[in-house]
Amino acid sequence: MPVITEYSAVNPAVLSDPRRGWRRMIRIDTAGAAPSVVIRETMALLPDKLVYAEGDSWFDKFTPLGRGGTNLLQAIRTPFHAAVVDVSNIGDEVRNMVSGRQARQTRAMFDLFDFDAILLSAGGNDLKNVFATLYDAKAERDRGVRSDFVRAGLELLASPAGLAEAFDETVANIGRFVDLRNGARRDRTRNAPLFVHGYDYLQPRPAGAEIFSGSGLGGGPWIYPSLLAAGLPDASMLAATRDVIDEFNAQLARRIAPLPNVHVIDQRGLLTAGLPRSTGESNDWLDEIHPTEAGFEKLTRQRWNVPLSMALGWVPMPGDLA
Repeated sequence: MPVITEYSAVNPAVLSDPRRGWRRMIRIDTAGAAPSVVIRETMALLPDKLVYAEGDSWFDKFTPLGRGGTNLLQAIRTPFHAAVVDVSNIGDEVRNMVSGRQARQTRAMFDLFDFDAILLSAGGNDLKNVFATLYDAKAERDRGVRSDFVRAGLELLASPAGLAEAFDETVANIGRFVDLRNGARRDRTRNAPLFVHGYDYLQPRPAGAEIFSGSGLGGGPWIYPSLLAAGLPDASMLAATRDVIDEFNAQLARRIAPLPNVHVIDQRGLLTAGLPRSTGESNDWLDEIHPTEAGFEKLTRQRWNVPLSMALGWVPMPGDLA
């Protein structure tokens, strides 16, 4: 058997061969998190594999409405008839996923169903908050404002350990999600491989997300305004995002990857950043923080398809890997 690395990809000829059966996962929507929906859909679909997905807009299919494919779940391919129970929500921070209603929902799902893998997309919205804390404080200082917020933000920005401290709660909450899996009553779910991902480098730019494809209506940009107000030129904006994304990935590798049966997907260095100051789709990015359909397919082809499929039971043969 060939040696599998995190950089292995499925041979394109294998992916396109209908006899090999590589396909998208079938999404089971769970608005309201009703177990009855999952029971009904799994009985109708009879999937070979059942996957659970909690996350933010990188998983949520409504990004934007009217345009399919712009999320990781839809881009993933496996050689199985797999269904994915999707409970992701646009804008969620990790703390939302491990507390209150959402945590109760996940515990109930983990106690009721046998999941073969669990996917978590978390931390992107926390990244935005880190930028706001660090660079809004700098902008306020430059305008002559003195406050506890400004002082705390500048201390984080000035300290080599500042970024690590800024992400401490986020990474701790990702660990709490792992604890939810570890506490599942169902043996298969409790022992299911859990996949977490970092993010690729992005260019802060005035490109917001559309709620409806082609409408121009939506939110964002999320990072660009804080860095612009802090006086950063385009190149420094890209460097600032690299520093923050590198720190987040480093903390995932140091604190989450060593946990039993947890896989951290490093997505850095794959996507071509959007052009500075561009206002719409640019290179591999649909808007400031979401890849295009081709961008997501690049990420899944190079980072997700092989490890997830192997975790689900696929054994590659000679020639299966590119």
